[in-house]
Amino acid sequence: MEEPHNYRKVGYSMILVAASLVIIGLVYLSIGDDVLYSDRVGKEKQFQYQQMLEDAKKQLGLEKTQGRDLSVSLDEELSVESP
Repeated sequence: MEEPHNYRKVGYSMILVAASLVIIGLVYLSIGDDVLYSDRVGKEKQFQYQQMLEDAKKQLGLEKTQGRDLSVSLDEELSVESP
């Protein structure tokens, strides 16, 4: 049986797997027990965006725009009724 010459590739692959596991561990340690981290960040960004829109409306003098407000609050419950 011929000796395979892919030991170098296998070694590099093992180093890559170990490095990725270390990165996953560091991300876990930085987030901690906050399993809803992305949800919290998304809600903060949405709040900042809403504040920016309100400030822009105040600067332009547009207190009420014509038409319906089609924005959806995440706190609302949506119900679907069949006709």
